[in-house]
Amino acid sequence: MVRGVLGFVVGALAWMAAFSVMTFGVAFLWPAYAVHGRTWFESGVFTFEPPMAVFNVACWALAAVLAGWVAAAIARRREAVWALAAVLAGYLGVIHLLLEWSTFPWWYNLGVVLPAAPAVLLGGKLAGRFVRSSSPAMAH
Repeated sequence: MVRGVLGFVVGALAWMAAFSVMTFGVAFLWPAYAVHGRTWFESGVFTFEPPMAVFNVACWALAAVLAGWVAAAIARRREAVWALAAVLAGYLGVIHLLLEWSTFPWWYNLGVVLPAAPAVLLGGKLAGRFVRSSSPAMAH
């Protein structure tokens, strides 16, 4: 039980940290991206150009894969991965489909929300060797 909760929590933290590291890292290499990122943080206005927004969507998906991997590796139970997938998809769904729908382009909202749960589950599947053998859905 403790490992499951720890896996869930650390997986969620890894999700946010991974997205931040990827986007802040690219901001050093892509000055225009940094300008749009600063605008978002300072005023909450989404001004990213389409290639930048696509990059953000990819970063969210990659971060979700990492989160699922971390959750599975720590918890060693598929339930922690499923719970994380549900919570992240629910959280992103509320943010992007309800609260902030008009803030972002429609395709960006869907691009962030729709792959969230499958990406977490993929990460959990990739970490299958860490999961108990009684978890056939994640074992190799």
